[in-house]
Amino acid sequence: EKTVHIRGTGNEKNRFTVVLTCAADGTKLPPICIFKGKRLGRGEQIPSGVVVWFQENGWMDSKLMINYIDYFNNNRSRDPTMLVYDSFRGHLEESVKTKFRDNNVDLAVIPGGLTSICQPLDVAINKPFKDRLRKEWHLWMANGGAGETTAGNLRRAVYCGITDSLDSDHEELEISDIDDTL
Repeated sequence: EKTVHIRGTGNEKNRFTVVLTCAADGTKLPPICIFKGKRLGRGEQIPSGVVVWFQENGWMDSKLMINYIDYFNNNRSRDPTMLVYDSFRGHLEESVKTKFRDNNVDLAVIPGGLTSICQPLDVAINKPFKDRLRKEWHLWMANGGAGETTAGNLRRAVYCGITDSLDSDHEELEISDIDDTL
């Protein structure tokens, strides 16, 4: 029996959520990155092309969906609008549906288990985006990540480094990719 030791940051199980929003005409809103926690670390700055929110578990919930509606409304035309999303319970709460309705946004909810079939953006945009981000993470880790602590452990990634990658990956999404998908 042999033991293979693998160095890590101790944060391998940490996750975060990225919310990508685009319109049928190819317009993209800046990505929203939802990190676990309450606020940025001291001295960290986020690039202007990314929005950062915090939530206890690092994912979208009904409270952040209410914030999202405000964000969405501040960044959209007043043309008739339909939003397509999956059946995650935070999307389906009555307060969320009411706020969308009050802001003249029609909702199309994809039944559970059918996202990959009925939501082409999930396959054609979100998956390649996640794949590129994962590849960047692995390359970053292979190149030493954020350096080592005095005890010799790898430092965790800083939020601004992650959001820099998000900003550049988001910019690589071509409007034609969105148009072709829709």
